[in-house]
Amino acid sequence: MNKKELLNILSQVTPGTELREGIYNILDAGLGALIVVGVGEDILKIIDGGFKIDCEYTPERIYELAKMDGAIIIDETVNMIYYANVHLQPSVEYTTSESGTRHRTAQRVAKQTNNLVIAISERKKSVSLYKGEMRYRLRDTSDVMAEASQALKTLERYRYVLDKSLGNLTILELDDLVTMYEVTSVLQRFEMVKRIMKELDNYVIELGTEGRLINLQLEELIQGVQEEKYYFLKDYCNSDDLEIGNIIGELEKLSDSELLELERLSFILGYGKTYSALDNRVSPKGYRVLDKISKLTKKDIEKLISIYGDLSTIQVTPMDELVEIKGISKFKVKAIQSGLMRLKLTVELEK
Repeated sequence: MNKKELLNILSQVTPGTELREGIYNILDAGLGALIVVGVGEDILKIIDGGFKIDCEYTPERIYELAKMDGAIIIDETVNMIYYANVHLQPSVEYTTSESGTRHRTAQRVAKQTNNLVIAISERKKSVSLYKGEMRYRLRDTSDVMAEASQALKTLERYRYVLDKSLGNLTILELDDLVTMYEVTSVLQRFEMVKRIMKELDNYVIELGTEGRLINLQLEELIQGVQEEKYYFLKDYCNSDDLEIGNIIGELEKLSDSELLELERLSFILGYGKTYSALDNRVSPKGYRVLDKISKLTKKDIEKLISIYGDLSTIQVTPMDELVEIKGISKFKVKAIQSGLMRLKLTVELEK
């Protein structure tokens, strides 16, 4: 089971959900329980005894039913409770690494039926999730919150470093002095920020309603990052055959140690893979910088780049020539010239 599937399962039992509320009630009362989520032929074949309930699910009802020893069967949408106090008889062909009777049964049922099975231990005060071959022990919300807060501080530091690197890159772009070393260094920082963002997304899912403040801070910190990265990749993609989505996919495949190898990033962008290639000068097409000039539309930017090819050529092109381009007015040309000068001054002042 991959991480995405695990997160989908966790989203069913995050704080704030009806199911998690029921689990809290059972734990608080010092009870244990075995809950199967979903009813199908595979489940019906292995249940014995108990009571057919067919009532609406509420956290209070599942807590009351947990006072009996048997398993509780609810539907996948957690709207109905179908059976209570049933005895589950999974096949012994399915192996289990658990020791307690309840947890051994839970793991076997999950493997046999591929249903989500929740085992709550009254002695250990713990909650274990099983589905197929997956086994996951729910962590205490305070522990997850502490890890999320630490990841948030890390993201804040990396975002600061990324912004500084982008500011330095902007000055070099306007002076036409960019080398592959600066490009790959910025790309490396973009990818590091993205990985911390994904980690925080996982924490937010696991925290449920408890993670609202973390999510608000995360959204504020990552504002504009995705769009800036997209234009950055368009600027430095070295081949028309390379698509931005494919580049992003190749970056995601890199391990953390491979991400530190700048020459590998150079190769992904379509340049040389040797370390000496990092000294080569490159000219950005200009998507990222021109997007910062508010008077220009995306259509204007595409038109300028399709005609002149890169930012340095656009900068040295006489004003009279730019005005002759259909759709680019004299007002927009002045906005380009003054905007680029103001952008450079602003970045230098921030440094």
